[in-house]
Parts: sequence; C-alpha cells; structure tokens
Amino acid sequence: MKKNFLMRIVTAVIAATTIGSFSPLGVSAATFDSNINNYYNTIANNVLNIGWVMNDGKWNYYDNSGIMQTGVIKVNGNTYFLNPSGIMEMGKIIINNKAYTTNSDGQITGSKAPVVDKVFDSNNNVVKDNNKTSTVSTSNSNQGTTTSTGNTSNAKNTTNNKINTNSNTSTNNIDSNKATSNASTSADSVDVQGLPKLPSNYSINVQASAEQKILELMNAKRTEAGLQPLTIDNTLVQLARYKSDHMIQYNYFDHVTPQGTKYTDWLKAVGYTYTTAGENIAYNTSDAVELFNQWWNSPGHRANMMNASYTKVGIGVIQGNGKFMGTQEFSN
Repeated sequence: MKKNFLMRIVTAVIAATTIGSFSPLGVSAATFDSNINNYYNTIANNVLNIGWVMNDGKWNYYDNSGIMQTGVIKVNGNTYFLNPSGIMEMGKIIINNKAYTTNSDGQITGSKAPVVDKVFDSNNNVVKDNNKTSTVSTSNSNQGTTTSTGNTSNAKNTTNNKINTNSNTSTNNIDSNKATSNASTSADSVDVQGLPKLPSNYSINVQASAEQKILELMNAKRTEAGLQPLTIDNTLVQLARYKSDHMIQYNYFDHVTPQGTKYTDWLKAVGYTYTTAGENIAYNTSDAVELFNQWWNSPGHRANMMNASYTKVGIGVIQGNGKFMGTQEFSN
C-alpha cells in the first residue's frame, strides 16, 4: 500500500503517457548493470508504474491509479495471468485449481480459458470489473524473465498489444536546428557476424546522418550537465542497427524479441565485455532525428542517455515498413 501511495504521488507530478501497438510514436528504455542490479531501471519504474512494468525480471501490471493487479486480466484484447504477488505467470499454470498452459507471450493455448476478472483498454482504464480475483500459480515456475525493462520498457511483444510503460509520445522539439535532411545509406542487410541472419521482409535504409545528429544532440546535453560525451563504439553501432532492423523485419517493438532474446544476449554472443549496459528503442513515422526528442522527453530514457557510468554508445536508425526505427546501445 505504501508503494502504491508513493506511486500515486509521483504520477500526479509526472505525466506518463503510454502507447499501444504501433501508434505514430513509440519509445522504450532498458538498463542492465551487473554491479548494482538494475538500479537505474528500478528508479525509472518507480516513477512510471502505469501499465506493464518489469521488476527484477518479472512482469507486473498497474492500472492508471498505480494499483498493481492480480488474477486474470484482459488488456487491449489479450488475457494475462497474475499471481497473488502480481507477477505474470507463463508456461504450465494453475488458475482456480484448474491447469492451463500458455505460450511464450502468456496466452492460453487450446480452446478453454478461464473467466476474466477485469478488462482494461489500451490506456490502462478498467472497462469491465467482474468483482472477483482469481487465484493464479505456476506448477513449474516457468515465468517470463529478462534483464531489460524501461518500457522499459519494459513490455512484451507489441504484436500482442502490450504497452511499453516507460513511454512518452511528446514531439516537442529540443533543438531548433534539427537536421532538415535525413540522408540515408541504402542497405539490403545489417547482419552481424555471430547473430542470426535477418530476413528481408521489408526494404530498409540506414539513416546515417540522423544517427550522427542524435549523437551530437545527446553529447551536447551531457556536456551541458558536466558529463563526459559518449564515444561511438563500432560494435554497438552494428548491434543497434541490427536491433532496429530486427524490429522492422519481425514487425514488433520490444526489448525482448519474438524469439525470446534480448540485447544482453547479443552482446554475449559477439563476445562484447561490459559491466553496465543499457538500451533505448523508439520509432515514429515522420522524422528520424525526432527519435532523440522522444527519448529525451521520457525520464527513463533520458536517464540512460545521461548515465555517467556509460562511456560508449552505438546508435542505429533504420527506415523501413513505413517508420523510422531507432536504437541506442550503451556500455562502459
């Protein structure tokens, strides 16, 4: 109750706007720190506990008043199962003493499903309340886990219409000298050695000039705050472009891929060493450089960009499938 009370105070001060699946703007952040157990990520979640929030690798859902939900809930047309601690259960689960099985997205497999306790729309508003709370547990502790959140992101695959909770749809310009031309470099692929080859479902263009402009805007903010500017790391650039293209080709928006992998898995796969790392993702349908403003206008994502622990960054902005998809990969 104390936590929810604090959340209500915080959310009354900070306007937290969440997004649904592939709206004109989207933004999500993630942080992994091997030394301090997602400290920065936890701070972001405490500020924006509305909608889907990941805590210590476990998914929770909060309504617009900051109250964590339990039982069987339906959010924007999809049903999820939350145990008495508010953690979303997946795999083999028990609901009101009956056994069910879910897929990796938390959805019941088969034709039989339990009755829903509460129904929420895409804006986290209750549209139906059956005034009951189902008992949910797991028979094998097969819960969805990840080291990343934010939004961040803190959210499941948007093809299932989950919400990235560290989100901000503001498009206010920060820099009046925004680049007027987003020169692009054509590319059929941005594959990375050691990672699975990407499909070519959509043609893409690497927005190299936008990447450079975003770096300049970010480092200007860091310098202004007395922080060291970030240096470009070529491996992180490759991974950032790969991530952006991955989301385009597989048509999703999340820190966790439809295959269940995340950016820290990719860092490990290519042999990249670090003690702290973070990821920001965002997309829009109008302006590649505007991705910076989306990140900057969201506390969780701004915290990643202004994290004094980071010294390196890779920025990948890809145009494809009618949108500009951006990724920032941070490390020390």
